[in-house]
Amino acid sequence: MGHLHTDITIRGSKTESLLKEVLIDTGATYTVLPENILEEVGAWGPLAEVEVELGDGQRVKAKAYGVAIKIKDVEAPSISVTFKGAKTVVGVETLESIGLKLDPATGSLEFTRPKGTAYFYLIGV
Repeated sequence: MGHLHTDITIRGSKTESLLKEVLIDTGATYTVLPENILEEVGAWGPLAEVEVELGDGQRVKAKAYGVAIKIKDVEAPSISVTFKGAKTVVGVETLESIGLKLDPATGSLEFTRPKGTAYFYLIGV
């Protein structure tokens, strides 16, 4: 299986921006976006500065932002991080929020639940 890319729309408080052919990285927890895109759309934040570990084991300081991300006509809230030298990728937190998974047999994105459906559970009731 090769690399999988998808188009995403990032929305903040000011506007939205379409990014074409963004790499899906199932090894990344969060979506990584350029800081200028986050500022342009009016992302909420930075919410915090956090330390993240990259795939090569390197640790970097990153700024975390809140945005809405749309893939395949479904939009959900997402935490996105940015840091110097970052490559734009879609992480699994965003895929799970939207209800998508990567099918390794076909190399395509598939829905894990009906579009627009989110599950909430009451604990201890």
